[in-house]
Amino acid sequence: MNFDSSGISDDIYTFLYNKFWYDLDSIGVFIMVEQHQVYDILEKYQYDRPECTTKACAIEMGRLVGIQNVIIGSFFRSGDSSSVKTEIIIVDEDSIKHSSSGSHVGEIDGLIPHVQIAALRLSGIEPSDRLLIKAGLLEEKKSENSFFALIRKWIGKAQQLFFRKEEKENDL
Repeated sequence: MNFDSSGISDDIYTFLYNKFWYDLDSIGVFIMVEQHQVYDILEKYQYDRPECTTKACAIEMGRLVGIQNVIIGSFFRSGDSSSVKTEIIIVDEDSIKHSSSGSHVGEIDGLIPHVQIAALRLSGIEPSDRLLIKAGLLEEKKSENSFFALIRKWIGKAQQLFFRKEEKENDL
C-alpha cells in the first residue's frame, strides 16, 4: 500500500516510505507481500484502484488479495513541521491492531527515528530508550563521568571507614 503524503517531495517520500518498509521487513514479524504481487492479483480481478491510501480501500484490497493485515500511513510536512502516521489493520475485523504517530519540528531527517519507531510499534515492539531519546520523545538522563562516579564511591567508603574508626576510639 502506498502512503498518503502532503508537503514533501517525491524523493523524500520515496526515501521515508522505503525506510519504513525496510525496517518493518528487517524486524521479521510479518510475512511481507510485495506490492507488485498485490497488483498482479488485483489486475486479475480487474480492480482499477491500486493506488488507494484510505482505510476502506486498503481493507477492500486486503479482502480481494486474501491477506490478514494491511498497513496504511501518511507523511506530512508543513513549514518546518513533519509527521508520520501508520496503522496496521486486521482485514477480517476491520479494526486497528497497532498504530503509531510521530512528529518533528526541524529538518525532515529528524523524522527518520519516528519512522523507525512506527515500524517497531506496528510489529508490537516498544522502541528502545536510545531510539526514543533520538526522536526527542524521552529525555536523556545526565550521567556523570564513570571515573568521577568511582572516585565519589571510594570517598564515600573512606568516610564510612574513618567515622567508624573514630566512633570505636571514642567508645574506649
